[in-house]
Parts: sequence; structure tokens; C-alpha cells
Amino acid sequence: MKLLICDDHSLVSEGIELMLQNSSETFEIHIVTSGKEALQFLQAQSVDVLILDISMPEMDGLEVLDALKAKELVVHVLMLTMHNQIEYIKKAMSKGAKGYILKNTSKEMLIEAIHKVGKGESFVDSRLTTILLDDLTDVPTTEKSKNVKLTPREIDVLKLIAQNKKTKEIAALLFISVNTVQSHKKNLYSKLNIHSVSELVNYAFLNGFVEI
Repeated sequence: MKLLICDDHSLVSEGIELMLQNSSETFEIHIVTSGKEALQFLQAQSVDVLILDISMPEMDGLEVLDALKAKELVVHVLMLTMHNQIEYIKKAMSKGAKGYILKNTSKEMLIEAIHKVGKGESFVDSRLTTILLDDLTDVPTTEKSKNVKLTPREIDVLKLIAQNKKTKEIAALLFISVNTVQSHKKNLYSKLNIHSVSELVNYAFLNGFVEI
């Protein structure tokens, strides 16, 4: 797999590189130290996974995600950060990141996350489960959503939303129209009594529709 590591601390990037090189997997690893360098690299060549930090000078990781979307660069992004606050997780995932893990992760979890994200699947550090649960229980509508029955198609749409798929992508994958996808999304919002994509993603993770 071809990886691009973007972190302003060289010691961190080199440590990740060494960890991966000492595994049984084979990785082609490239390192950049800023968001701008990452964008320049990705405009010139593609990678299987971009491993991206959040806290960086000039252009942070969340701004990189915005720039990737603006430039219509399709990249599978794995956030690797020290930030375990729910607002960072929500922002990163809503902006297109496929995965979110902490910097003190194990080699095994890092490699698992790389493979899942590389296939376009979602992956969230298992240690963040409590944080996600606490956030969801803070939403007063959670109790109402516990006993809601979703249709098989609504579940399909929910799973794809949790994988950060856009409406057009969901329509193509399910062989349905964009209008039908939007209708299912409205039904999900109404049935679950929630009001944002990030809340849908939380619901999907915490109710076992996608793996944490």
C-alpha cells in the first residue's frame, strides 16, 4: 500500500514509518511536514491512504480536508492525532475523513485502520467509544431513537452515510435515485429525531451498524 504521512513533527512521522517497516506488511511510505506539502503531493500522485495530523501550523488537518474537497481530490484519509475531544472527531468525519485514531495507538490498531480506510471503510479508535457514547447520551432524543425500527433500505443508507459517502455515491452504490436517497435521509432524521449527519454517524457506530 502507498501511504502519505503528514505531520509537522518529523520524529512522529519517522516513528510511524519505522513501526510500519518493522511489521510483516509491505508499505510504500512518503512523508511531508505540512498541509500545503500534502496537497501538492496529492495533486501530483495518488496514495491509498493519507495519514493526517490535526494540529499543524499554517494549515491544520481539518483545513486540509476542506482543501481536498474543494480541489475534488478523492483521498482516503486516516486522522492520527492526540485530540480525543468529540468536536474534533465529528468535524474530521463530517469533512470526509474515513478513520480517526490516537497517536498512542498500537501497531496492530494502526495497521488495521490503514487497511480499513484504504478500502473506503470507516474506522474509529476503540478507546473513543466512551466519548462517543457520552456524546450521544447528551442528546435528549436518544431515548426515543432506541426502539425505532428502520427499513432495510434505510439501514443501507445509514451505513453508507457513516462511511462518509455522499448522496450521489449512495445513489450509485444502491442503484436508486438521488431523490430516493434524500427521502431515506429525511426519514432517518424524522424517525431518530436527530438533526445532523454527525449525529447519524454516531447513531450508526453506537448501534452496531458500522464497526467502532
